[in-house]
Amino acid sequence: MASTTCGRRMFLSLKSYLIGRHLPPGTSRYIRVGRASCSTTADTSNTSPISGEAKNDALSSSQVEHVLMEMREKDMPIDMSNPYEREKIRCILCKYNIRLDYKNVRLLSQFISPYTGKVYGRNITRLCRKQQGELEKEVQKSIAAGYIAVMLKDVGFLKDPKLFDPNNPVRPHNY
Repeated sequence: MASTTCGRRMFLSLKSYLIGRHLPPGTSRYIRVGRASCSTTADTSNTSPISGEAKNDALSSSQVEHVLMEMREKDMPIDMSNPYEREKIRCILCKYNIRLDYKNVRLLSQFISPYTGKVYGRNITRLCRKQQGELEKEVQKSIAAGYIAVMLKDVGFLKDPKLFDPNNPVRPHNY
């Protein structure tokens, strides 16, 4: 019998804590309790843990649920994007919205090897599939039109700033 009284006492102290913190309008702040302490030797037959006046002041179950829901909402983590998410990598041509043209030899020569005269692969140029395909088409057009030499890179373009490092590919070569 004493353990159920202690359980009621703990419930009432939680309830009084909740009432003191989140008090709905029109309710009393105090709950009157019949006994001051939980005792295993006390006589529990004559006294009730809650006096008659306190029963009128007590919160209904829907009010307690409402208070608990408010507390739960305040305790939830905030919504934000992942701070550790890596920035999405875009190819340099898409990033700056550059359109390739077969007559722009200086730009096209940046993607051609000075030693072999071949177009660097995607793993080196870091271009997307669409732009890499477009680059290869434009280089072929430029070679057919005679703007770019087939085997050599123009000496005037050798000192241009590098758009990428041919010695440091994104992925290793497949052979």
